[in-house]
Formats: sequence, structure tokens, C-alpha cells
Amino acid sequence: MIPARRYAREIESRWTALLERPVVFGERDWALICDWHARGIPLTLIEDAFEQFGEKLRRWRRSPRNLGAVAPLVDEAWRTVLEGRIDGEQDAGRSIGPTARESWERRIGDLVGPLRDWLRDLLDRLDAGAPAQECEASLREGLLDHLPAGLRSEIESEVSAELGAFRERMSPEIWRSTRDAALFSAARRRLGLPPLSDPAPSPKGDETF
Repeated sequence: MIPARRYAREIESRWTALLERPVVFGERDWALICDWHARGIPLTLIEDAFEQFGEKLRRWRRSPRNLGAVAPLVDEAWRTVLEGRIDGEQDAGRSIGPTARESWERRIGDLVGPLRDWLRDLLDRLDAGAPAQECEASLREGLLDHLPAGLRSEIESEVSAELGAFRERMSPEIWRSTRDAALFSAARRRLGLPPLSDPAPSPKGDETF
């Protein structure tokens, strides 16, 4: 994954070219870019989404006001990638496929202490019939709190360094929510835990047109 600053500049350049006018991103645009970067969405995928959006844009008479207009296409493309990584075997209703389960089992086996026990309990809940989306929400809400202090501190330092360039572009509220999402994504990548359900949609702008 390329550095956050370069990632943002590339998106800004591509979005400007697509709209054929100068672009000034707002704080929610920056939050969306941070979210894409934190989730590891590659620029090639975003560029493909921009191309799809460009086809629609040519049929419209109005220009989108922010990146929220293209976010659903990015999310859909990224969801397809993630599903492909777990062989498309995930049942969106109640269970994960065997490839994803193998990854979870392997990672849980590598851990010790409260984090291992908590993740095992989460997987057991899924096996007992809890909805995958509910377990995914529990993971998002509790993962950071169950990380060992040293690992959490390391991840927080890395995320702060990566996203610090955007802090002045956001209100304190948007910054906190963006940083929290980035911390979760970074922790999940570090632990190698595949999704239990469809990824949560990216944060959208207040209005797209």
C-alpha cells in the first residue's frame, strides 16, 4: 500500500480529470479517502470505479459534488475482491466459507491470552447460529479493546503517522471517526482476520449532487 499522501494525491488527480474541472475536497471526501486507504483498497480498483462512474456521468447534466457519488461503486468492487479471496463461499446470512474459517482458526491458534479467548468466543457464536453481520459488528466494536497494550500502541502510532496529513482538513468529530475506522482496519490486517460478512459501506458525503 502506498503512503497516504501519495494515495490522496492520486485520487485527487484522477477525480479532477474525470470531472474536467478543479476539485476542492471537503472533510468528508478526505475521510472517505482515509477509509479507502485504511481498508487497503488499491488505486487500480478505485480507478476502475471512476471509469464506470464516468460512463454514467456522460449521461447526466449535473456534476457530483463529492466522492460520495462514486463510493458505492468502490464498495461493490472491493466486496467482490474480498469475496474472491475467500473463494466466494461466504454465506451472507449465517456462516463463513472454509477458506476464511481456516484463516481465523490459524490466527486464533497463533494468539494467547484474552484476545485469543475473545476471538474464539466470537467464532463459536457464529457457529451457534448468530448472524454473520452481528458477529462482524461485535468484532468492529471490540477488537481494539482486546488488543495487547503494546500491539495497540504500535498500531495507533502507525495510523497516526499515516493519517496525520489529513487531520487539519477534518473537524474533530470526523477525524475521530475516521481514525477509529483506520485503527480497526489496521488491527484486522495485522491479525489477518477475513470478513465475517459484507464489508461496511464507506462513509458518504452529505450530498452527492
